[in-house]
Amino acid sequence: MKKCLLFFAIFYTNFAFAQFQDSFNDGNFTSSPIWTGSVSAFRVNSSAQLQTAKSDSAGIKYLSTESTLSTDVSWEFYIQLNFAPSASNFACIYLISDKQDLNDELQGYYIQIGENGSKDSYDLYKADGDQSELLIDGRDGRAGGSKVMAHIRVNRTKEGKWTLLSKNAGESSYSVEGEAKDSRPIFTTKWFGVQCIYTKSRSDQFIFDDFVIGSLKDDGTPPDNPGPNNPGSGDIEPGDILVNEVLFNPRAEGVDFVEVYNNSGKVLDLANLSIATVKKDSLTSIKAVSPTAYPFSPGSYLVLTTDPDNIRKEYFTENPDAFLKMASMPAFNNDAGTVVLLADSIRIDQFDYNEKMHFPLIKNPDGVSLERVSFNRPANEAGNFRSAAGVVGYATPGYKNSQFAEAIPFEEEIFLNSKTFSPDNDGFEDALMINYKFPQAGKVANITVYNEKGVLIKRLAKNMSLATEGVISWDGLNEDSIKPPVGIYILYIELFDTNGSVKRYRRPCVLAAKL
Repeated sequence: MKKCLLFFAIFYTNFAFAQFQDSFNDGNFTSSPIWTGSVSAFRVNSSAQLQTAKSDSAGIKYLSTESTLSTDVSWEFYIQLNFAPSASNFACIYLISDKQDLNDELQGYYIQIGENGSKDSYDLYKADGDQSELLIDGRDGRAGGSKVMAHIRVNRTKEGKWTLLSKNAGESSYSVEGEAKDSRPIFTTKWFGVQCIYTKSRSDQFIFDDFVIGSLKDDGTPPDNPGPNNPGSGDIEPGDILVNEVLFNPRAEGVDFVEVYNNSGKVLDLANLSIATVKKDSLTSIKAVSPTAYPFSPGSYLVLTTDPDNIRKEYFTENPDAFLKMASMPAFNNDAGTVVLLADSIRIDQFDYNEKMHFPLIKNPDGVSLERVSFNRPANEAGNFRSAAGVVGYATPGYKNSQFAEAIPFEEEIFLNSKTFSPDNDGFEDALMINYKFPQAGKVANITVYNEKGVLIKRLAKNMSLATEGVISWDGLNEDSIKPPVGIYILYIELFDTNGSVKRYRRPCVLAAKL
């Protein structure tokens, strides 16, 4: 009887822990559990792992198995890609799917490993028919290199909070890639599975193992509402926390705010962070952000202000809890000033603002914040802060900036994010973004804008020294700060260096407007 009870206890514990698990130790994937789909395109290799089979052509293959857990659950698996992932060779692991055929239009969520460019990461997407929405953009480069070997864990609480974690080969513990909540969540699921997109040469280089779907596991991150009883961890280093939005000239009854963003993969304690300004080239008015431990999760926004209620009243916010009330703030001048973030007396980030950075066609900038465009560019790089869009009420406290622009990988030395832009401050393609990337430093640029008749419109750069990589923007205004007519314009770009090398580019663009 004791043996039977012990067996029952072990069985019940395992059953409660995992609704589904498969390590392929039985040498097959067609029973206990049953995987269906592109069955002939997979095999169990000599190491008891699920591996794709050799194909004579490029294609897409998948396997799926029944799964009904969708909330208060953890998904875990091992993945190995014996190549550098790319837009032509990548894997998707469907955590939730309402259809067995993963190649069909479906509703669900999936992890994608592989993308354009060299900054491959572990990313969580939502699939909604023929559309996909990026929910968690994992840390750049985590899935880079010539080979991927990683354990992935994804948690979803009953409140709908997603947490994506990874543990690469050689690492002893999981680290957080990011967190997110879906405003329109999907809860219905019948299937879990893997999908492989490949070229002929990579067709047999996808390996999976150790699938487990079961009870929610602790990911080591703090709850949604951090406080003094839930301290964060990890040293704050330059670039970990960024100045993301600044309201320095509020309306008559308003107050200043500074929004910060956790750009690291660590939970950081804001008790170690201070905010300051600069006066006569010296730091002044240094204020501790929090007198007690206050955890700040990766990928999170937080608004620092003396009066959160005032900001919530003045502006819409998607997350009313993303505010930290400070006893006092540095005094930020209405015309120009500096916001400095400090950790242990080290400058973590610094933004030198000026009211002239506002969109020139805004008649009254009172109550209009300046928003960061890119986390990948220095705060003080020209064009990296712009006026918040009017469509969002001229500020976005506690959530993604209206002017935020996703980094777009590019192969050419000169590349436009979009050839069409409309400088109307509506938050969509308000500026023309001219990307550049060179294999060596030392380039100097002259950039001039002409209309289609060859008339000079704007000199964007004159003997400008360039970094090896960056962005130059055109706000759509001419030399007299007036918006020219809608139409086709030509960028004439001349690059040269001290070695006498000269390159010239012509890039057409369209200045558009709403009808």
